[in-house]
Amino acid sequence: MLYRLQSCLKYFAFLGLVPWTESCRPCQYFQKIYSLFLICTNLAIFFVEIEVPQKDSLLLSLLVSMIVFIAKITCMTVILLQLMCQYPGYYGYCEEFKRLRERLEVQLKMGALAYPRRRYIKIVVLGMASLGTMAIVIYTSFNARLIYVWSSLVATLIIRWQCVLLLLYVDLMGFHVELLGKRIRDVLHCHSMGGNCLPDGNCKQLCSLEFLLELKQSHMQLFELFGHFNDLFGWSILSIFVVMFMDGTVNVYWTQQVLAGAYEYVYLFASLSYALPSLALILAFCRCGEYCKWQHMLIGSHVRALAYTPAPQPSKEPAYTELLTEFTMQVEHNALAINAEGFMLIDNSLLMSMFAAMVTYLIVLMQFSAS
Repeated sequence: MLYRLQSCLKYFAFLGLVPWTESCRPCQYFQKIYSLFLICTNLAIFFVEIEVPQKDSLLLSLLVSMIVFIAKITCMTVILLQLMCQYPGYYGYCEEFKRLRERLEVQLKMGALAYPRRRYIKIVVLGMASLGTMAIVIYTSFNARLIYVWSSLVATLIIRWQCVLLLLYVDLMGFHVELLGKRIRDVLHCHSMGGNCLPDGNCKQLCSLEFLLELKQSHMQLFELFGHFNDLFGWSILSIFVVMFMDGTVNVYWTQQVLAGAYEYVYLFASLSYALPSLALILAFCRCGEYCKWQHMLIGSHVRALAYTPAPQPSKEPAYTELLTEFTMQVEHNALAINAEGFMLIDNSLLMSMFAAMVTYLIVLMQFSAS
């Protein structure tokens, strides 16, 4: 499924976010040079602009602007370098998606699978909204002469589009976890009906040892897919969350300062154009991670229910019971979760922790500004 999208996703190579081609080694070598050029260009812009005299009327102080910009360019560097070093790994990740899809369609008899259009629309809307707010930032920068907007423009664009791509990958994985859960639920339904149901016209096959083995192998393949994703993008996810947390906190603070009358209202558009997309992308990413976690919990509940449901013939054989016990242990120990290099799990608990920390830092910033 992800392979089918490469004809569209390959254009993100202009931002260094995906490889342009799988087989052309010279093209990949040129793209690595191009990615290094993007990094060096932003570093050069930074060193040039710190020499430009700053005005007191700017929205951000020089110190805060430098901190935010350094964080963004560091995040952009991590994103580009992590992909540069793992072009073959990216296509290996796509190949794992392809094999998983074939297993679900053929071995698990699920027929042709189609990614729901509403999910595509959700991802596209988030991407277009992120791009639209960038246009507002550019317009405001002309009127308010915000120099640091231009210096961080490319880095912000790369970070936001990488986040949108990661949302697509995570949503695709969550969709496949949901499909596996539905198939295990069909088997559970067949067991509960004593083998008299016909969910797909072949109930005996659903209750067979071979079908349970295919379910177990599909879950292991999904676990390996999640592990590959975490290895490919773990540092990128961590750096993106750090930057978006910082971006959201700082710009919410400056929005409050504008509303309090400390700055002109023209700066309000710039601060909101940074804060709102950052918070929206954090929310969407955490919700996708929570969805994967929740679907894994449903799979665990279905498998445990299988272990305690009387099995019809021929599922009463000892080999079936042993395999079911192994499957239960596998689901319990191999969680399908998005892990940012062991620093944090992407789910709703992270979302609430970030919002609580954001409120704390905003209170501290407002107290310092009032003193």
